[in-house]
Amino acid sequence: MSPAPRTAVITGAGSGLGRATAIRFAAEGCRLLLIGRRQQALLETVAMIERESLNGQRCTIAPLDVADAGAMEEAVDQFAATHDHVDALVANAGINPQRTAALDTGDEHWDETIRVNLTGVHRSVTAVLPYMMEEESGAIVTLGSIAGQAAMKERASYGPTKAAVILYTKNLAVDYAKYNIRANALCPGFVITDICREWVEGLSREQRKELEASHPLGLGKPEDIANAAWFLCGPDSRWISGVDLSVDGGYRA
Repeated sequence: MSPAPRTAVITGAGSGLGRATAIRFAAEGCRLLLIGRRQQALLETVAMIERESLNGQRCTIAPLDVADAGAMEEAVDQFAATHDHVDALVANAGINPQRTAALDTGDEHWDETIRVNLTGVHRSVTAVLPYMMEEESGAIVTLGSIAGQAAMKERASYGPTKAAVILYTKNLAVDYAKYNIRANALCPGFVITDICREWVEGLSREQRKELEASHPLGLGKPEDIANAAWFLCGPDSRWISGVDLSVDGGYRA
């Protein structure tokens, strides 16, 4: 059985799914590099880890733009220099700036969604891969979406970026298996994060009922995704790679 990861890089760690993932990995004893755009949000994640009676001193924070190749590489290089290796990456950072159909999707939003959701994943992966290749071991988890597995209304920019992330991840699984590096995509359904909560609260009562009914097990919590991310990085998934794992309360059943 492969060992559990001792070190991990988590992007988008300042809120939502990334924050929950950081807390879960810290609970497992991982030393963490937490990446996000806002320093204060990352510090709040560290504070939450400390409040859970975990060791916040195991956390390094790096406020940066995940699509900035130089900044990503510098942060990962410094982390690896301290800890000698990078065992896992959870490439969680992503945005959904507009819920629109194609004709209503402006170039600015289209370009920014691709830059963060797809290019940001690529920059994160290429920053950690050399260390995983050197160790001949590693686990990469990217964040896809149910919107990347099947078409959804008014997801003209978001859905295609998540579909691309899923296929990109499968390519990683094929290309780097020879280094014993596994790559899988998590595809969440509707999870109640701060951002999603605002959108859900804007729905009518009928729309809210329809959304909840589409998830037989109910809407998800960030911890549901964090638990799946730990599983895919941990020893119990040693023979799982190239999968887009739906974590969606039965949405796609």
